[in-house]
Amino acid sequence: MNQLVDMGGGNFVTVNTPVTANLGDIEWLGGVVMGKMKKVGPGDLNLFASCALSMTHPNNNMFSLPFFSMDGGATWQNAGFGLLYDEGNKKSHTGSAIYLGARYDLKSGTKIGVEYNHGSKYWIGMIPASDDMWTSKLGTRGDVYEAYVIQELNLKPISKKGKAFARLGYQYYKFEYTGSNNWIGEPKKISDLNTIDPSGTQLFAPVKNAHDIYLTFDVLF
Repeated sequence: MNQLVDMGGGNFVTVNTPVTANLGDIEWLGGVVMGKMKKVGPGDLNLFASCALSMTHPNNNMFSLPFFSMDGGATWQNAGFGLLYDEGNKKSHTGSAIYLGARYDLKSGTKIGVEYNHGSKYWIGMIPASDDMWTSKLGTRGDVYEAYVIQELNLKPISKKGKAFARLGYQYYKFEYTGSNNWIGEPKKISDLNTIDPSGTQLFAPVKNAHDIYLTFDVLF
């Protein structure tokens, strides 16, 4: 499929972007351990630890487009991107992730929690979408720290098992590699990127750090 793409400065190029249904296969392996310590002070302490592996098996299908120019846009160099590899460097990769958390539940219905997760260079999360509005924290190639407070509303439910609660939280993202939650192309270490080396050119400017403050209201019935 050919597309006309604006490369900036009024320069339009025709891009050959072959649409393929399959870039290869991915295997996931993971596990989780959960526990609860009752009557720790005025409440209960909940703990969990999870770890996972993602293993890619790419084929020869790639997404390609004019990616960088050495002469100010007069000519463009094509680049191809496969399942976690750049053109000419097809390899299978194994990524890993850990996810830890603790939550303290008070009798008043207040719950206070902290979480931490880390993803390696080649980690691919199972589901890119999540409750987080702008990205999936569990697909991050780097570190995410989170703290939150949940307050259950002590009101008469409209259904037998109904509950309502508000949640206020803060997340700090520290991205180490590009392409979090993305299957296409070789991840690059963000601290090594520059504007001179074409091999480190990025289609989108990578985010290195991010802060997310959220407030949600949930109803279960």
